[in-house]
This record gives sequence, structure tokens and C-alpha cells, in this order.
Amino acid sequence: MLTRRRFAAFLAAPLLALALQACSTIDKPAPSKDVALSGSYVLLTSPEGQHRLKTSHHKVDLIPLLTVFDTQERQTLCSVATGVTILNALPIKRPVDPKYAPYAFFTQTNYFDAKVNKIITRDKTLVIGQTLDQAAMVMAAHGAITKVYHAGQTSMAEFRRIAKANLDHPNDYVAVNYRRNHVGQPPGSHFSPLGAYDDATDSFLVLDVARYKFPPVWITTPVLYDAMNTFDAVSGKTRGFIVVSAPPAKANPK
Repeated sequence: MLTRRRFAAFLAAPLLALALQACSTIDKPAPSKDVALSGSYVLLTSPEGQHRLKTSHHKVDLIPLLTVFDTQERQTLCSVATGVTILNALPIKRPVDPKYAPYAFFTQTNYFDAKVNKIITRDKTLVIGQTLDQAAMVMAAHGAITKVYHAGQTSMAEFRRIAKANLDHPNDYVAVNYRRNHVGQPPGSHFSPLGAYDDATDSFLVLDVARYKFPPVWITTPVLYDAMNTFDAVSGKTRGFIVVSAPPAKANPK
């Protein structure tokens, strides 16, 4: 016979495995459209992907992000790696991690401070990841200005307009939260920053923070929006995107 402790462990194991397959949070049963799509993305490393980058007129954010780009350390830390990358690219105060002391730099360790732990702890993030709102609140706790857009409360046209304009402007960035299998990748939900937009193909360059799985990929606006317009079981809302910027600089007193 199974003891109570062994029975609890028996039940917990599959639930933990389910959580770890998704980078953000556990999902509800997949809707009818939640199917793997073939040919939904173009690798940046391909000739076509490189051509899109070369001809793109909307890529102001790319170099600042690549300069400080971070790879997620665990399967559920995509929101953290995305936040670390964006915050290090912004002109805001950075904490000091002992391994880089005396230099100030956001890491996936010092990202969780006392303020952040009131929102969500590292331990909980390691189990189920973060929701769109939690990811935005954490970045705001570090001094960034964040605005959350749930796909179900916006439109594809609005997403295109906001993200495209953002990629023309320095010192603000876009993080997207989407379902991987809606873009032709293995199942699971994910966070990553946007690096560029290509007018000719109406596609965005997603800088995947899970670099051991995928290099940066171009995803068309309809496909990416559809991937964001999926329900998160923890928040009870759709996924979406976050616009992140630095607070206005204070004028020097005379």
C-alpha cells in the first residue's frame, strides 16, 4: 500500500512536469486553434531571416538588447531572463550581484529582491513561472515604467502599431508572452523581447531567451498575435505584451 506521503508525491510529480513544460504558467485545456503550425517562423540565421533584418527600418532596440542579452537559466525563467535583458538595456539603477561586484548589473539571482518577493518569489517562479501581469509588476518594482496589454483586450492592429512604433524609439522595449505551439514550436508558453519589425513580410523578430532551444525567429504579426491571444489558467486572462521604459529623467534643480 502507498503511504500518504508517497501518494502525495505520486500525484505531485505529473503536476510538476506539466508546470515545467511551460515557461510562464500552467495552461487551460488547449482551444481548438491550439495546434502546431508548420512554417510559422523564419530563423534569423537563414538567408531570408538575414535579408529581413538587413532591410528592416524598425530595429532601434536590437543592438541595445543584444549587448546585454541573457539566456534563461531554467525552463521556467523566461520571464526573468526577458526582464533582466530589458532592465539592463534601460538607463535605470542596477543592483550589484556579488559575482560581478563592484559592477552593477541585473542577473537572474538579484532580480528577486525584497520588493519582488512580495509579488512572487523565485521558488514559486521556478515551479510555475510568471503571468503577464506579474512579469510587469516585477519590472516595475525595479524602477521601470510598464504597461500591460492583454491580447484579448486589444487587437492585432493595435499590437502592430504599438510594437512597431516602439521599435523606432530608443530606451523602451516590448516583451511578448505567447504560446509556442501557435508559432510552430513545441508546446509551452513563453516570454521574450522583440528586436525588430519587417514591413514587407509584416513580421516581428522575437529574440528567444531560450537560446539553447531556438535562435531569434521572425514571426508574422497574425501568427504572433494569435499566440498571445491564448488563456493563462493562473491569471484567467489572455497572454499579451508589455511595453517597458525608463521613468522620465528628473530635471536638475537650479
